[in-house]
Amino acid sequence: MVLASSPTDPLRRNDPFMPLSLPLLAATAPDHDYRLVDLLWDDPGDLPNDVDLVGISMRYTAEKEAYRIAERYRRAGIPVVIGGPQASAVPLRALRHANAVAVGEGEPLWPVIVRDAEAGDLKDLYVCSPRPFEAPVGIRVHQVLEYPDLATIPRAHRHLVRRRYRFDTVFAVRGCPIDCDFCAVPSMFGRAFRHRPVEEVVAEIDTFRGYYYLLDDTVFGKPATYDYYRELYRRIAELPRRRFFIGQGNLDAVADPRGREVIQAAVRAGLLYVMVGLESINPATLDASGAVRKMGVRGAEDPLERMAEHVRWLQQQGLVVSGWFVVGYEGDDLGTWQRTLDFCRAHGILPVIFPIKALPGTRLHRRLAEEGRLDDRRFLNLRYPGLDDEALVAEWRRVSREGYRFRERWARNRFYRQFFRHLPPQDRVHHFLFTWILQAKMGQGLMHDEFYLDPRDPENGIDDGREPTP
Repeated sequence: MVLASSPTDPLRRNDPFMPLSLPLLAATAPDHDYRLVDLLWDDPGDLPNDVDLVGISMRYTAEKEAYRIAERYRRAGIPVVIGGPQASAVPLRALRHANAVAVGEGEPLWPVIVRDAEAGDLKDLYVCSPRPFEAPVGIRVHQVLEYPDLATIPRAHRHLVRRRYRFDTVFAVRGCPIDCDFCAVPSMFGRAFRHRPVEEVVAEIDTFRGYYYLLDDTVFGKPATYDYYRELYRRIAELPRRRFFIGQGNLDAVADPRGREVIQAAVRAGLLYVMVGLESINPATLDASGAVRKMGVRGAEDPLERMAEHVRWLQQQGLVVSGWFVVGYEGDDLGTWQRTLDFCRAHGILPVIFPIKALPGTRLHRRLAEEGRLDDRRFLNLRYPGLDDEALVAEWRRVSREGYRFRERWARNRFYRQFFRHLPPQDRVHHFLFTWILQAKMGQGLMHDEFYLDPRDPENGIDDGREPTP
């Protein structure tokens, strides 16, 4: 089982999170011998040859490397299955490089794949989706027409992971009803929430040695899951040993009294740091993309003022907040980069600012493709109105580096210190050091030159044909 990674991935040897998807799949078909290779850390020379079946998990940034690995094994006569989020977005393209492709959630598919591989009867596509998959003529498909019941998913086989990561990983809930146009989560996991039993999640967390990352799309929940998360965090807080965790969150929970109760319960359970998709400082972009629905903005309120108020409330709870932004929608210009950084600077937000990229499988990708504005052979695959590629990348590089200079990091640490004063002395020191190390690691990744690939270079994109996405 291979977690594919590009050799030039900025996260290589810098990713502190334990990969969860492949150990989860191994647990669904446990009566086999598995070897796990994480190419964010392991050397490609560690890939074994004496195997009967290869499963490759593929993210967007690792697509070409995944295909190279797949072709290597296929030349040796070893069958290959490719899955992961990028395979789900471009299954027919992935099938050109594999014996089979898994689309959607893998837990109900992997036992069937292994059984079919043993019988020498691998289908072309294995699909988990409630929507019928219309494949081209001649493509054999096995489909599970419902999302898995998370109560039936076994605990991940963590013993397969050979190294110790700084953060363990665990999930409690899947699904997201927001449906932003740039996000593939609703198409993969659905728009309705599904959750694991609280006692199972808590028991798994109780095995962790230190920090962990709760992988849910929002650890603050939505109205339909507030009760679930409140109970989850109450139970975590009662564990005999405290463990700190991080996660992603949405600002609309801050606008809801019940949501605030959930957030405060999360802090008591050990939540230290939250990544918030603030998306844009342009109100028109927030509205057009659908992201405004997760900002907690009501009626005629000024979106940026309201967002800043919500961020301030999170910080007052003792949470470190990073804001994730994209630049490149209609209405953005070269100055948007600096204005976004200034917004973060004014509100103590750790800045993470990227050029917008239309990912396959999203509504944004489909819309821009229909408008003739996409070129998936390029790293930056859409044309930015009024923005020259070289100028855009230069500004991206400048703003990313300026945002994590020593004096910027030190100023933010001093800013957050005011929110740690209510903590016991040892916790104040811990939170201060955590914030400093967090910023140093984020800056190290964002200042990595491989983030700023030449957008005109076809080697930075996928140029081996078009994907007729079903």
